[in-house]
Amino acid sequence: MPSNRIKVLSLLLLLSVFGLRAQHAKIDSLNSLLEKTPKQDSVRLNILNELIYTYYSIDPKKGIELSKDAVNLGLKLKIEKSVATSYAYQGHNYSALGEDSLALDSYDKAMRIRQENNDRIGAARLIYNKGLVYFNESDYARANDNNRKAYEVFEQAKDSFLMAKMLNSIGINYMYLSQYPEAIKSYLDAKRIYEDLDLTGDKQYASILSNIGLLYARLGKFVESENYQKQALGFFQQNDFQEGVANALTNLGRVYNETGKSDKAIESYRQAYDIMERNSNERGMASALTNTGIAYTEMGQYEEAIPYFKQTQEIYEKLKNANNLAIVHQHLADCYALGKQKKLKLAEENYQTSYQYAKEAGSINLQFNALDQLAVLQNKMGNYKSAYKNKTDAVVLRDSFASAEKKEEIALLEAEYEYEKEKSELQSAYERKQEASKAEVERQNLMITALLAGGLLIVAFLVVAFQLYKKREKVISEKKISEFKTRVAETELKALRSQMNPHFIFNAMNSISDYMAKNDLETANIFLVKFSKLIRAILESSEKKWIPLEEDLELTGLYMQIEALRLKDKFVHSFNIDENIDIENTMVPPLILQPFIENSIWHGISPKETLGHIDVSVKIENQFLVCTVDDDGVGRKGNGAAQKGKTSMGLKITKNRLDIINQLKKENGSIQMFDREEGLRVELKLPLELQF
Repeated sequence: MPSNRIKVLSLLLLLSVFGLRAQHAKIDSLNSLLEKTPKQDSVRLNILNELIYTYYSIDPKKGIELSKDAVNLGLKLKIEKSVATSYAYQGHNYSALGEDSLALDSYDKAMRIRQENNDRIGAARLIYNKGLVYFNESDYARANDNNRKAYEVFEQAKDSFLMAKMLNSIGINYMYLSQYPEAIKSYLDAKRIYEDLDLTGDKQYASILSNIGLLYARLGKFVESENYQKQALGFFQQNDFQEGVANALTNLGRVYNETGKSDKAIESYRQAYDIMERNSNERGMASALTNTGIAYTEMGQYEEAIPYFKQTQEIYEKLKNANNLAIVHQHLADCYALGKQKKLKLAEENYQTSYQYAKEAGSINLQFNALDQLAVLQNKMGNYKSAYKNKTDAVVLRDSFASAEKKEEIALLEAEYEYEKEKSELQSAYERKQEASKAEVERQNLMITALLAGGLLIVAFLVVAFQLYKKREKVISEKKISEFKTRVAETELKALRSQMNPHFIFNAMNSISDYMAKNDLETANIFLVKFSKLIRAILESSEKKWIPLEEDLELTGLYMQIEALRLKDKFVHSFNIDENIDIENTMVPPLILQPFIENSIWHGISPKETLGHIDVSVKIENQFLVCTVDDDGVGRKGNGAAQKGKTSMGLKITKNRLDIINQLKKENGSIQMFDREEGLRVELKLPLELQF
């Protein structure tokens, strides 16, 4: 093991040990208080309840033992509110041990007391806790019903903090039901509430970050997922929340495993397992073991993986967790199908069992995985009819949760969140400015009143004039902000429309149809593949204001390849990128050069009778990225539109995009055109933007 990896592992282990010591220190302090309070009164009862709550993440068996003492004491003292609290905390401890039926019974006892005392908020909290039990049993739809009922109560009470907590749990259930747009909306709504309340230091906020990271991993956005999980892990370690540390380590391990870092993933799982074992958290231990087995399968070590899955299968059967049983049986099937000693019949049975559990849990994603792998296996076994049916069913399931429409919906929700966040920040800044202005006005009024007591009429005139001036300034300022935002939005929309030009799409489809009509299926297929790849790439990049130069060059090259096919290879193109440019780290607006290249093709080279050339070059000059498009077409002199003074719509949009960039960056990028002896040269200067 490399030395730096040993250092990181040692540091994480030390943090876990220190966190556990801190929690034990709190318990020791409470036990000391309990010993000093032998009298059976309300003070002792409150200490007992605090101990019960602390024990649920450390030693739930001890927590249950103390909860019984607390219930008896509360009943003796006839303090119903505290008895309800004792039952609720007892439920937490039973849940941590996986005793779901006992947990639900404890929550129901607490619920009856709180309902009798008209404690709607307390009752709603218990509804939420029951939802967590249903979640642990993989009954995600029922869990969400509870969460929504609790949310309605908290919304009526205008308790934003608890509303956010419910939204986080609702998002988790949606995620496990493969309803990803609904999940990301719930997470972002919860995140926004915490940020508005300035509660980004709360552990629930870190939990939201971790859950967003989990969702991004499911969507294949592993860089974003890792960033979110590391933020959550740092918070949990700093605030000594051991269960959160273990969960974040497990989630990080999943990201490492998905990105081919299986050794690193196993290290994270082992650390998570140690924490969960110390806390007697059977669910957490099972999760770490399951993920360790998955990591071994990714490494091709199937025989080593099987014991992990067998061990967790027993735990999840005891816990009645259909979702995780579906995962365990799927990977057991993988091991039997791919291991050295092939056991195909056993693999088939496990895939079928996995599918049944996935249906029970309502997880479309897991149903797809089971059916897809089952179809591959049955094809190998020669059972082609079943393989075809299962493959067809799998494709239907996949399309239901992985469609482009859902990805676009998620992107729109993310954009809406960013917009609302920016609007909130601007509003806060404006309000602070208004407060400062108001204070200054009051100070000036006091000075004027003291110095010019006899000039009341003049003072009144000045105050009114000043207020009118401020009002006018405010209107002008708001109008400028509104106009700038509108301009940004319109320009971005026009830029996307220009990239997705209906004429381009129509002509491309006609060209494909023409090749097919001529029975040139090979060229038609090449054209179609390139065209669909370009359309998908444009849609994906449209949600971003900046993308790496490397990615933009790839899109630009793909666009020119398609146009070359349409024009029967009437031109060739080349890229000349300065060797000092880090194309992965240098950022540019998506397809910023496309309008110039389009003009070169259709107004410069298309009218030309001989083969045309388009050369694209990129270099750095004085903190500017200089992008040049050269063509040897007919030039502006031979272009009728240019002679009539017409300006390309794409050029107008690009100028608007550049104006916005200049305004935001406070730079003076430019667009210049130079007529050549043969053709046209366009030079675009952008402020240099680096990703890191």
